[in-house]
Amino acid sequence: MRESDHLDVPVVERARTRSLTTIGAGSAEPGPVSQVRRLLITQLPWLFTLLASVAGLLAIDVPLGAIVRYTVYFVVCVVLPGVLLMRALWRSTGNWAEDAGLGAAVGIAYQLAGWVLFTWLGGQQALVVWPVVILLCFALVPRLRQHWRIAEPEPLPMAWSWALSICLSLLAFAITLGLMADHVPPPRGVSYYPDLLYHLSMVNELLRSIPPQLPQAAGEALEYHWFPNADMAGAVDITGLSPILVLYRLWMVPVTFAALLAGAALARQVSRVWWTGVLVGVSFVVPHLGFLVPAWPQVDPIGPVSLLSPSQTLATLVATAAACFVIGALRRGSGRGVWVLAVAVAVVGGGSKPTVLPILLGGVGLSALFLLLRDRRVPWRSVLIGTLLVAVAVGTLLTVTGSTSGSNVQFLAIAKHQPGYRGATGDGSMAGTGGLLLPSLTGDHLALAGAVVTLAALALAHAGLLAGLALSTVKAVRRDPVAWWLVGALAAAWLGLCWVDHPSASQYYFLRSGSPFAAAAAGWLIAAGVRGRSRRTILRVGLAGLATGAAIAVCADLVGQSPTGTRAAQIEVLARPLLTAAGLAVLVTAVWLPAKRLRPGLTGLGTAFAILVVIGLPIGTTAADAWSARDRPGSGRYESKFWRVYPDEVAAARWLADNSSPEDVVATNTFCRPAGAKPPGCDARGYIVSGVAGRRTLLEGWAYTQQALATHGVDGRKYTVQPSPWPDRVELVSRVLAAPTAHLVTRLRSEYGVRWIYADLRAGPASPKLGDFAVLRHQDSRVRIYDIAQP
Repeated sequence: MRESDHLDVPVVERARTRSLTTIGAGSAEPGPVSQVRRLLITQLPWLFTLLASVAGLLAIDVPLGAIVRYTVYFVVCVVLPGVLLMRALWRSTGNWAEDAGLGAAVGIAYQLAGWVLFTWLGGQQALVVWPVVILLCFALVPRLRQHWRIAEPEPLPMAWSWALSICLSLLAFAITLGLMADHVPPPRGVSYYPDLLYHLSMVNELLRSIPPQLPQAAGEALEYHWFPNADMAGAVDITGLSPILVLYRLWMVPVTFAALLAGAALARQVSRVWWTGVLVGVSFVVPHLGFLVPAWPQVDPIGPVSLLSPSQTLATLVATAAACFVIGALRRGSGRGVWVLAVAVAVVGGGSKPTVLPILLGGVGLSALFLLLRDRRVPWRSVLIGTLLVAVAVGTLLTVTGSTSGSNVQFLAIAKHQPGYRGATGDGSMAGTGGLLLPSLTGDHLALAGAVVTLAALALAHAGLLAGLALSTVKAVRRDPVAWWLVGALAAAWLGLCWVDHPSASQYYFLRSGSPFAAAAAGWLIAAGVRGRSRRTILRVGLAGLATGAAIAVCADLVGQSPTGTRAAQIEVLARPLLTAAGLAVLVTAVWLPAKRLRPGLTGLGTAFAILVVIGLPIGTTAADAWSARDRPGSGRYESKFWRVYPDEVAAARWLADNSSPEDVVATNTFCRPAGAKPPGCDARGYIVSGVAGRRTLLEGWAYTQQALATHGVDGRKYTVQPSPWPDRVELVSRVLAAPTAHLVTRLRSEYGVRWIYADLRAGPASPKLGDFAVLRHQDSRVRIYDIAQP
């Protein structure tokens, strides 16, 4: 294979000053006392992060024993096997922190393979053997033993360690004291966000069998990107902790930490500058900080990770790690092992979120096109890795993620989900329906103006994810194929956002999955712009750029208000923040240009300063929103009358979990929320039995099934309120509860394998005659649980 067929990506450069290093380096100081002292100093930042995480979890009533058990599990059974496998198949990054981030992705891929095997064999409780085997192999085989140490240390400055430690600690506090504290787990909560109960039902299902059944319709196949839930199921199998505790409290923090460290590794890999990883840390932290304000209006952050969407959190980690491995695989002389890592982690990405593989393919495709045009030869490595990624995408699409997911194709349909769009444009069309073009783009002049303003506001809000595209225009980096790889990945993310039309705005996940790539690209642009400048100059330009961006965002926020009145008036209100931001940007440019003539040292720093201004925008937006919410009443807890679950409903579900077999099937009438009579068009997102009790149901909330999503828009209704795809099951449950007979109860048992009936009197009447054909085992206020086991 010709040299020009490869991405010429140099190995990440070593830090210049080893005296300031942190992780994984050997000590040049003599004597055991000096070595211990140096080790303590270098590990202090990470101990600070560990203490912050433990303190945050303890503050929200997570038992210390559970924290210790899960921490040991994640380090010993996930991270360490992954790091060892990565080093054996590829190489070390040169330091333990970045190795841990990338190794966690490899470790999760390895654990999922073991989980599939052990669950298929019915030996889930012995899953701990799987990581122990790999650790023993690396401990006992002489050729593998060397990988416990870093062969060629590339230690990083203490400034890097402390900066990322601060980012991780802030993230830990924001996630635990803010986001997690908002969502109290069963049975202590009052309202439960339905997506979390849905994920809980899948975790419980994946503790039982492979391939999994649909918990809300026993016997049907589960069609969803359920790999994150399988990872949680593996954690439950090994630790013995409850699925509720793992999902609501323990799983997110370490996976988020690993994603941030993997993002820092990617940024350093592409830019060859250590401090670009800090910018990745900032991009993770900023979207979460507002959750420390009790009255924060958002339910979930808009950044790269999410409590309410574990699939997005894992997707961020594996997409970032896969990018590192794919770029490594395309590099000259990389070896075959990194190809195994790239494909294995990409498989996990495909099973975590449908957005991951298109983004990776976008990067491979555009970099391959660049190499083809530059060298006039087919870049066979790119073709091969692209073919493998396409195969992974097809395989996961057919076996894991399902087919339709309710998505349509419509250009710029994302505008329908933007604040003020419908009032400004008059477009009342339902998201997820319609033709190939956003209707307002072909409407009258006011509709077109409203669409343009709304889309411009969207672009401003996500300017940081657009800035990385500038890699294709900057002379210092545009000859590097890796720059085109990042541009291709970001372009794919934006194309997904602009063309996919999902009824619940899930196309946003394309941007969220692309966040680490955008941060790495922005960091590279800044590094290229300040290369050769003094540390003082870099610091001054950095602070000035971030402060300027934050100030612009704050000013834009001050002139914003809720649009009311005529369409023209609403367009004017929506345009004010945009015009303010644009005017201030022009003012900054007008000041910068003459400043360069007065201070020649600023020449050549314009690109770096502009990117820093863009990075500063979300900092200002978060600060402004937090300030405006400071005096609002807020409980700091997620509360919703619509999603309220009554204490007797939860208590009865917990009784059922404690007194039934995990394989039992339950017939229930809790398929709609809020609790009450079931009118036509009720919201079919009820997951009390399948989620809280963790049992398969004859039928419960069907809204997220492929069958329901495929009916979105029928009769002008959203998929969440469509009739059940299984009307025969609805009818059977209704008849058993309202007018039970021995024949109907026998049908439940013989045709569907039902063992229990969970009857919620709020959802409809339950005939006293039901006791003639089933045994009343539990009663709590308005909930009855009957046993219909074979006499």
